[in-house]
Amino acid sequence: MTRVIATLYRALYDGLLCRLPEPAAMALGQTALKLIPFDRFPVFRLPDPRFETTLGGVRLPNPLILAAMYYDTRILSRAMGLGFGAVTTKSITLGPRPGHPRPNLVRVRTAAGPGLVNCNGFQNPGLDGFRALLKTLHHRVPLIVSVAGESVEDYVTLVRELGPLGDLVEFNISSPNTRLVYEWSTKPRDLVVLLRAVRAATPKPLIVKLSPDFTEANERQIIPAALEAGVGIVNYGNTRRVDEPRLSQRAGGLSGPEIFPATLENLRRTRARFGSEIEIIATGGVDSPEKAAQLLQEGATAVGYFTGFITRGPILARRILERLLAAR
Repeated sequence: MTRVIATLYRALYDGLLCRLPEPAAMALGQTALKLIPFDRFPVFRLPDPRFETTLGGVRLPNPLILAAMYYDTRILSRAMGLGFGAVTTKSITLGPRPGHPRPNLVRVRTAAGPGLVNCNGFQNPGLDGFRALLKTLHHRVPLIVSVAGESVEDYVTLVRELGPLGDLVEFNISSPNTRLVYEWSTKPRDLVVLLRAVRAATPKPLIVKLSPDFTEANERQIIPAALEAGVGIVNYGNTRRVDEPRLSQRAGGLSGPEIFPATLENLRRTRARFGSEIEIIATGGVDSPEKAAQLLQEGATAVGYFTGFITRGPILARRILERLLAAR
């Protein structure tokens, strides 16, 4: 059954969604998620106690995480019933942001498969607007609240105010389409101050979201500083910065299967260097059960993805879980 659903969705994506302008396709998909109760259909879930894992001491029903992209709580609520072990909010900033002007999302076709390049610029309702929305969200699975700031004070305020409404908190220092956030990875000394301040701002488990563009700094400076500050989880990683003349900013973050080899290599190297000291969410390029299984076999604590949710459909989580069960 799941194979049939996956085949039908792929035909829908290739035959219709890919032919629509990117904004129209995204709007159609988000409207469908809000209006159609996909989360009520058991076919999208595969509960089994053997999948249970912990992340920062928080119990997840399985190790699959929907990566950051949505802030609409209607969509987040639906996603919590689509087979994931945890769901991540879009990165929230202190004040509301309209995002970068369109075009801020384009499709790419590579030999590895379909991907996306975005420069959305953190479009979100800001702290006050999002806090009000989150208070109404029932956590069917753990919620990871993602935040992004341009100063230490921004991050501390966001973590302190939104932390109580999530189960874990992710702070994004790696978005390649927002300059002041991306530049945190180029300033390791300033980042030490940020890590310590954020750790002191909440008792919740913290995740630092790393960029695949700064592997040397990540492993020589940022991860050791995170561990010293008491931050024991990394999300490795984010999209990869690429030039893209079709976008309004002329550059953006590449996601999709082309970045999977880097995700796998970064995981292997980080696990070999830091061993069990750190928990790793391996994110980037997962669009098949085999890729998710490989990351877990190579030492990922959990696996995150978003583009695969778009290109392969909401049935992908169930298919990954079937693959993991078959391997036991």
